[in-house]
Amino acid sequence: MARTYPRRSTAERGYGPAHQAERKRRLAAYAPGDICAHGGEPLPWPRAVAARFLDLPHAPGGNGYLPGLACRRHNRGEGATRGNQLRKAARYPPAWRASRNW
Repeated sequence: MARTYPRRSTAERGYGPAHQAERKRRLAAYAPGDICAHGGEPLPWPRAVAARFLDLPHAPGGNGYLPGLACRRHNRGEGATRGNQLRKAARYPPAWRASRNW
């Protein structure tokens, strides 16, 4: 059986009113053909559809946001990659450290 964890609210995950207001502000300024902040390709959707497929791009350090918008695939994929790397590092710490770097 798969492990299940309780789903936290959007505010508990850091996507509260301030995040939603910033995303809404950027969507209002969105024009088809703007560049994805993570992938670099043009964002092709018309404004009416864009709200469902565009995210507010997270900065790699976890503090703040990148300029513009990002497609959902690249933004969530980048976050998943970063989270997986952190979990792997915590699960498998280095067993020993050499006295010198050869």
